[in-house]
Amino acid sequence: MTLSTCRRCGTCCEKGGPALHEADKGLLEHIPMKDVVCLRRGELAFDPRTQTLQPLPLELMKIRGKGAGWECVYFLSREKSCSVYDHRPLECRSLFCADTDAIHKAMAEPTLSREDIVENGSGLWSCIEEHESSFSMTQALHLAKTERDSANAICSELDGLIRREIHFRRVLAEKVGAVDEDLWAYFGRPLWLALLPLNPEFSSYDQV
Repeated sequence: MTLSTCRRCGTCCEKGGPALHEADKGLLEHIPMKDVVCLRRGELAFDPRTQTLQPLPLELMKIRGKGAGWECVYFLSREKSCSVYDHRPLECRSLFCADTDAIHKAMAEPTLSREDIVENGSGLWSCIEEHESSFSMTQALHLAKTERDSANAICSELDGLIRREIHFRRVLAEKVGAVDEDLWAYFGRPLWLALLPLNPEFSSYDQV
């Protein structure tokens, strides 16, 4: 029997928060930036349309998960409901697990990027540009794949890159009086965390 209404099982919310599209820009009046994460170009991300983990061709703004997982930060697990239901993004409004046509169409809509949110030429934008040029996700991913394939170890070049990025983040967070996690919408997740699916050894940087 085909479902005609949502059972509110919460499975979709447990799998991860939605990506944000241009149609969602107005919702940022109700969704604080600390609840958003930028997945940077080249970062590995799960595509439900192909059921595979693929490097992103473009950066993606996404509602963040809880803790180290991807369960949507707005999902109320006990009540099986959403704490921002009246202001839920396009993908949430489109999703119905019994018929995925609408969500697949929504996923194809133009997505938001940091350029849509941060003023070009601002001090924050200059910091984002510096971070992108100094700590390339594409370079880190290439080094991580190469070393995993050859010796399953973290090479000195990648180790240095990760440690310098940790220092960059720490200094910046202290300057603005924030914690690094609250800045993920602007600088993405730390390199070591983004690379964790490739090698569990990267978890050791959590203690650096």
